[in-house]
Amino acid sequence: MLLAGGVYGLLYFMPNLSAIQFIIISAIGMFGFGFFNIVVWAFVTDVIDYHEYLTGLREDGTVYSIYSFARKVGQAIAGGIGGFAIAMVGYATREAQTQQALDGIHALATLVPAVIYIVVFLILAFLYPLNKKKTIQLAEDLAERRNIKD
Repeated sequence: MLLAGGVYGLLYFMPNLSAIQFIIISAIGMFGFGFFNIVVWAFVTDVIDYHEYLTGLREDGTVYSIYSFARKVGQAIAGGIGGFAIAMVGYATREAQTQQALDGIHALATLVPAVIYIVVFLILAFLYPLNKKKTIQLAEDLAERRNIKD
């Protein structure tokens, strides 16, 4: 997320790139975002383990379904916000765009993702409670609990 945020922040300060240059540089940022999209699935299993640790119940389906529902709601909200945001910067259909609209679109495509990616990085780095050490300890504690029950 930090890589993605950094690249998109850099793109914000490079407004005069050609389309090819923009795509190449943004692909580097998307690599960081894509890596996060893979890792987030590991977070789901960590949360399932954490839930079991807290409650003593293994509810994989319930945790995953809540996660899946939250993703769908988030995607719907993001789509709506995107439409409102582009209208707020002055985008006009079937007309030549003003410089203000073009600048707004550039900020929406670069600065907004940069800020969001960096905020997500900060949340994961400083607020998310399940770091590597904690998940290893959870696995050991759960294994011990399961062995006691058997």
